Amino acid sequence: MRNRAKILLGIGTAAGLAMSLTACSSGGSAPGSDSGPAGLHEAGVLNDCVALSYEPLEYYENGTSGKVVGWDVDAAREVGKILGVETKVNVMDFDGLIPGLQSGKCDLAWSGMYINDQRVQVTDAVPVLRTGSEVVLKSDVAKKVKEQLDLCGLRLAAQTGTEDETHIKEASDKCAAAGKPEIEITGYPGSVDAIPAIRSGKLDGLVDTTVLAANLGKKNDDLTPVPGLFPSDYWFGAFTDKGSELSPEIEKAIHTLIENGTLAKLAEQYGLNPDDVAKVDTKTS
Repeated sequence: MRNRAKILLGIGTAAGLAMSLTACSSGGSAPGSDSGPAGLHEAGVLNDCVALSYEPLEYYENGTSGKVVGWDVDAAREVGKILGVETKVNVMDFDGLIPGLQSGKCDLAWSGMYINDQRVQVTDAVPVLRTGSEVVLKSDVAKKVKEQLDLCGLRLAAQTGTEDETHIKEASDKCAAAGKPEIEITGYPGSVDAIPAIRSGKLDGLVDTTVLAANLGKKNDDLTPVPGLFPSDYWFGAFTDKGSELSPEIEKAIHTLIENGTLAKLAEQYGLNPDDVAKVDTKTS
């Protein structure tokens, strides 16, 4: 989102941070052995909420069933280990994640969500992974697209309620201003839900994150990512309810996982660039 607020999510002095990280990483209790930190809505359980169909960040191990896995999900489970509690993964629609935090259904929402002005008004957010928006088109259509105005008149999908959807709307407004046909926009619970419509000829493509675009390009010969048409300077975040007692504990745990290399190793495991993992002092702007 344009004009996003600068957010510095560091905690305390460098010395104080190092001490707290050491304390977190050396905690001896096994998951589920006690009630866990203050702020949990269920004693001994970290309720992590995710929206699926988003490989490699969160998806069903067997495609449509089985264990929920992915970089986000495995990282949240590592947070649970540090906190000494069980991590329970709750699947919901993307636009239900923040309401889930506010209602107490979710302690943590770590699910491919950008940090932006609107979200940080009602949540606390820790940057975890660099990303951006990217268009993925049918390969024959992609050959004709070199700049954003080449999208005018195309039929594109996006996940409802995301920055990606906003970017298509902004691009469509530019088309209209240039006297060109507007972009036909279709919202889906998850943008990959649009792939059957793309293959049937009802849609020309979709807009989603650079992470999903790269994954679709690797796995589908008929789909081609077209980089450089939309902003690519966002951060995915791990979100907790605004002002929650749990927020600083989650932040400490994530910083531990950054500093000990766990998040970078998980990135390599899931085919992500470990250099895109946030640092402890990462700012979003």
